[in-house]
Amino acid sequence: MNYIPVSQLGERPLISILSTIFHELPDGVISGAGADDCAVIDINESSYLVVTTDMLHRMTDFPKQMSPWQIGWMSAAVNLSDIAAMGARPTGLLAAIGLPRDTDVSFVEEIARGMRDCTREYDTAVIGGDIDTHDELTICGTALGTVPKGEL
Repeated sequence: MNYIPVSQLGERPLISILSTIFHELPDGVISGAGADDCAVIDINESSYLVVTTDMLHRMTDFPKQMSPWQIGWMSAAVNLSDIAAMGARPTGLLAAIGLPRDTDVSFVEEIARGMRDCTREYDTAVIGGDIDTHDELTICGTALGTVPKGEL
């Protein structure tokens, strides 16, 4: 097997490779890994649940000039935009936040306010998540939404 660094391959080709591994879908899952930014799950006669996740990092996604509030807003917005692209109404956002040990609590509070303000703007909320220590600020959001079957 030839050595190919992921940085040389790129995101879309890597997703394509992984999609061939994750191609088996359980009953009720209409669309899964790689087909779109959201998985689509059949939840009842009239609606689908759409779910997406995005991971953001300090070094690659948040320029130094961004305020913590802007970091929070962006972290929510990238997930909610995927839900909107599917025609869905957002149900909520889960946020897992990895923080360096020396992060000031006020910085984290402002990130949370940015997330809260973004989710409020789109008539939803942060409904859960996780906090952990990490080498660099890392925020992984998971958004959920529902869409009538004829409007996906």
